[in-house]
Amino acid sequence: MSFPTITLPLIAIYVLVGAVVGVLVIHPLNLVVIWWELSRFSETAPLLIEFLRARLWLILLPRHVDVAIAYTLVGAVVGLAFGIFTRNYMRTSEAYNSLREEQTALIPQLMGQGETERVEFKSSLRWDMKENRVNRGLEKVIAKTIAGFFNANGGHLLVGVNDDGEPLGLKNDLSTLRSPDLDAFERTVNDIVSKNLGGDLCPYIHTVFADVDAKDVAMIIIRPAPRAVYLEEGKSSIFYVRSGNSTRQLDVREALSYANSRWS
Repeated sequence: MSFPTITLPLIAIYVLVGAVVGVLVIHPLNLVVIWWELSRFSETAPLLIEFLRARLWLILLPRHVDVAIAYTLVGAVVGLAFGIFTRNYMRTSEAYNSLREEQTALIPQLMGQGETERVEFKSSLRWDMKENRVNRGLEKVIAKTIAGFFNANGGHLLVGVNDDGEPLGLKNDLSTLRSPDLDAFERTVNDIVSKNLGGDLCPYIHTVFADVDAKDVAMIIIRPAPRAVYLEEGKSSIFYVRSGNSTRQLDVREALSYANSRWS
């Protein structure tokens, strides 16, 4: 989605419109507030419509030009602030969309390069391809891989791709979700991380999708974690780290040594 560029002339229009709003909207609203305060403490206060009818036109008189200027300036400042906010918002949105497009375009490239220290392929999130059914145990496998990337230098986990880098799609995974769409898939990924690794780590993952050969492929982008990440398995806390193109479990001594050097 592309946004129009907010230029200086367009900001000037925001200022002009704001100035008009100051006189035609902010001024009447302020009079309503004044009338409300007056009516609270005076039993002889006029009706609102009468009060407005008597006061609104006064702004047109020469002796009240200072009031007109004041409301014009207030409105202009509001218009300027809104114009600057809109420009910054559109620039940020453009940058975000551009980055997302770059990340999406990266998916086919990574599929073609194969698994590496920073790239892993998984056929599905929770659908067992061999048994043709939902297998929640596969979510632990996903969590294990993400933990390995967290504890190393980050990486990319592609879901819906077989070991040869061929797209399998997300159709089966999506069919297991209450809402069978990509947004629900992304929420499920966040839930897996939150439940198995810690909710504080969700900001360190980001999921994007690409259509490859008419099949949806998800790419979970994982940044290095700010702390040691352990996967809870039963009553044990297991430490995984990415090593080569696989995820390796470290024993207690190795994990402590690695954590001390990694996060010291």
